[in-house]
Amino acid sequence: MRVVGNTHIALPSLMPSAAGLRQAAIHQATGMALMRVASSGVRKGVYRFASHEAANRASEEAIVVAISLNLTLLGNAPP
Repeated sequence: MRVVGNTHIALPSLMPSAAGLRQAAIHQATGMALMRVASSGVRKGVYRFASHEAANRASEEAIVVAISLNLTLLGNAPP
């Protein structure tokens, strides 16, 4: 096995660090700045699926809807 780099990844803990909270805030602000529609594409409700594949398919379709709405509002809708 070959080790590349020496970065240590912090393990999950009950109390978040200040640096972790700062990074999370930056990540969230960046995502919100890129979104025109504040929606994940998933409508409210209770969902029951016959299989994990069906649940994954529904999740992916919701993401496609959210991305297409954002692109349409940005004026970058695909042809």
